[in-house]
Amino acid sequence: MGGETDAQAAHDFAFQRWVDRTYARQQRPLTFQAQTVDEWQTWQARLREKIVELAGLVPPPEPCDLAPTVLERTELADAGLIREKVVYQSEPEVWVPAWLLRPLDPPAARLPAVLALHGHGGRWGKGQVAGDEEEHEVVREHIASYNYDYGRQFARRGYVVLCPDARVFGERAKGWWSPSDPVRGYDPCDRTGNQAAILGFSLLALTVWDDRRGIDYLQSRPDVDPERIGVAGLSLGGTRTTYVSTLDDRPQATVISGYLNTFRAFAFDQGFCGSQYVPGLVRWAELPDITALIAPRPLLIEAGIQDDIFPIEASREAHQTLERAYRLLGVEDRLWRDEFDAGHRWSGRLAYKFMDRYLKA
Repeated sequence: MGGETDAQAAHDFAFQRWVDRTYARQQRPLTFQAQTVDEWQTWQARLREKIVELAGLVPPPEPCDLAPTVLERTELADAGLIREKVVYQSEPEVWVPAWLLRPLDPPAARLPAVLALHGHGGRWGKGQVAGDEEEHEVVREHIASYNYDYGRQFARRGYVVLCPDARVFGERAKGWWSPSDPVRGYDPCDRTGNQAAILGFSLLALTVWDDRRGIDYLQSRPDVDPERIGVAGLSLGGTRTTYVSTLDDRPQATVISGYLNTFRAFAFDQGFCGSQYVPGLVRWAELPDITALIAPRPLLIEAGIQDDIFPIEASREAHQTLERAYRLLGVEDRLWRDEFDAGHRWSGRLAYKFMDRYLKA
């Protein structure tokens, strides 16, 4: 009783078998195959249109004023920074809270800016990247473990830095995380991702829309040079960074940390949450193809050799597609890679030099 029969043993009932077969059979017609610049331009436009369509952004969210407001302002004398709590409107009645970091004694000229995007880390969002160590002991732990305060690090190097909360994180997490265990409690990404999908949207697309409105806000500030804006992020922040820079030409330099990979390796073999995908996109293109849309603009990829979420071999495979794209466009020197001997964390070994090279030179 209860043993497996010969007939049962002859069949594989696992859902994963269907996933593997379906992935292998898909043609992915928008894979990067361009051989000329004209072919590149046509391919870039088609893949961008497909991403926007599948994400549910046709038509785009209703236009609205940013209506930015500064809620508080603090002088961080030891860091040489001013920190402001700002909110801006991304779509009607949808408000995005963010930390804005800027030099305490800036030069008279307009400054370059960085949109610094957070990843996971329990219920906490922008505070980790902005270096708000007073928010919670877990934030301090994450900063120490993942070198997570890259927003603050950019600001201390003379950038105006915006660190917004993604949907259902930070101040936007109310009602979604367990009060008794806000670190390891129920992750709302799958639930909210399903809700967005039922309504015809991708949660990732909504978050990226908010992030792009963050660029609108930076460009509206009198202390920011609107032509010198970069984007950077780790993990989910790397996901957000990837899609912001693939869909928006305004970022002039991009740092993707702990994300470049293949859907095959990290989404199907590893598994991931509902905040990081566009439904059906893998039928048309793989993640390296999507990332290649950033070319010819400067791009730095950070990849930890010991990363157990985004496998290094798949990252190296994906990087080959980027190399082909940048080579085709004659800008191989604009593609940088920092492969470091550590796990899933922000490196920073080349990131600040990279941003300085393309936003300050």
